[in-house]
Amino acid sequence: MVIDNQELISVTMSTYNEDLKWIKESVESILNQTYKDLEFIIVLDNPNNNELKNLLESYEKSDNRIQLLINEENMGVVKSSNKAIKACKGKYIARMDADDISEIDRLMLQKSHLESNNLDFVFSGVKYIDESSTIKYETHRRGLDDKKTKKLFRVVNISHHPTWLVKREVYENLEGYREIPHTEDYDFSLRALNKGYKIGKMSQHIARYRVRETSISLSNGLEQFLYMRVLTKAYNKDQIEDYDKVLELLNIVKNKISNKDRENFKKANNTFEAGVVYWKNKDKTKAIVKFISSILYSKYMLLKYAGLFKYKLIDKTYSSLLHNNPTF
Repeated sequence: MVIDNQELISVTMSTYNEDLKWIKESVESILNQTYKDLEFIIVLDNPNNNELKNLLESYEKSDNRIQLLINEENMGVVKSSNKAIKACKGKYIARMDADDISEIDRLMLQKSHLESNNLDFVFSGVKYIDESSTIKYETHRRGLDDKKTKKLFRVVNISHHPTWLVKREVYENLEGYREIPHTEDYDFSLRALNKGYKIGKMSQHIARYRVRETSISLSNGLEQFLYMRVLTKAYNKDQIEDYDKVLELLNIVKNKISNKDRENFKKANNTFEAGVVYWKNKDKTKAIVKFISSILYSKYMLLKYAGLFKYKLIDKTYSSLLHNNPTF
């Protein structure tokens, strides 16, 4: 066990009903890190899942870096994440999801990048994998400095939650995550920026991000998309710290969404994702057909494309200023 907590990295993970094979891949990707000074706080948010409970208890017994916390009842991802954070002793806190995979040098690379760039919070792009762990495509590998990330966060959530490495003091000062349905990570990022913390993106991919049919982001995709728009507006209007106001705005949006809207957006978003895969594989004709089809399925896709266009415009403008800088 590490004694010097000043350099200890705490990794947090909440799990509920993930496939045991995925859990094993996820847990072992942390235990096998090249950076050894770590503790792994795992919260089991489904105390009735005995198979999962037995697996995690066996890991805890075999590796004293693991601390397993078992909720008495289902608390949800926000409360479980905050519970894990309160148990952390490390100088830094890394986020991990129970169905994703961290690359073996993730923590070493992230700690080095954060410290050498004087950041408070760092994330990375990912390789998207399917339910069989096959890589579908990957995000771009260009890093972003803190000024660029701040500009882009004003438009859309640009980070993948399970790639975060954050100074523990940031979590403590913001008092963890707020109960913002499906978008607690974006809310946290915006509040961190609002407090003046520096966030950067690494060029390396340090995680494989699993997309599965039963994921919360797919089943609640429309809420997630529209709630992010609410948070973006609240941040740009300097209202992000007003929790009651934010919840009020979210409820207004929620009450306007019908089940048909949800189903249509899910179909549209799946079609859009298929288009992205075609685009990444250089089949632009099929990609464009998918992109157009997605708009026909859901009216909300026009808002999504407008946001992506604005993001690309800001990104391209900023990138043109840095094209001679090999760091980005």
